[in-house]
Amino acid sequence: MQQLEPDLWQTSRRSIGETASTHAYLLTKPSGNLLIYGIGDGQDDDLNEIERLGGIQLQVLSHRDESGPSLNVIRDRFNSRLACSALEVSAVGADAEIDLVVETGSDDPSLDGLEILKTPGHTDGSISFRYRSPHGKTYLFTGDTVFPNHDSWSVFVFEAAGGDAESLEQSLNLLRDQEPDLVLSSAFVGECGAVEMTSADWATIIDERIERLRQWSTA
Repeated sequence: MQQLEPDLWQTSRRSIGETASTHAYLLTKPSGNLLIYGIGDGQDDDLNEIERLGGIQLQVLSHRDESGPSLNVIRDRFNSRLACSALEVSAVGADAEIDLVVETGSDDPSLDGLEILKTPGHTDGSISFRYRSPHGKTYLFTGDTVFPNHDSWSVFVFEAAGGDAESLEQSLNLLRDQEPDLVLSSAFVGECGAVEMTSADWATIIDERIERLRQWSTA
């Protein structure tokens, strides 16, 4: 694992396709640690380091692509709970029991400062997360709603999972206003899914993605 910030750790890189990779992120908090996104099979070194850092109180998924058998490995090892949005329950529930259904405004004590953002479009139940760290930076976890693609950024409408371009554009507009210092996607193509950001650069990235999305949807 790699420490990115005083309270934020990134798991080792995991390949999820011919070109795409993923990381999960451990957010350490006095009230209990959060694991954001999913970990794959065989990442024992990451799990050992997570245990050293205090374990996991709650694992939160942005959407169904982060689901898998490792959800139960994590639950059994750390006695943790699992959360996702209501529209992802049927897909994620095929792999593991869901303990907490989250949505905008969710105030479960385990979340403790993690803001849930409803961002459908990649899938119909995709959510993102915003966290204002007490160490000064704002972290924006975008799931697969928007993700790094080498030196650029991309979006993908997963129509088979209920994704649609109109919803995705609305979600991108919501993310545009979050003023992140650090953007952390789930899937990514290239070197890393965690990118330092300025508000101006982020607005430009989102505006470009919206324009490309409109071109794609009208083609």
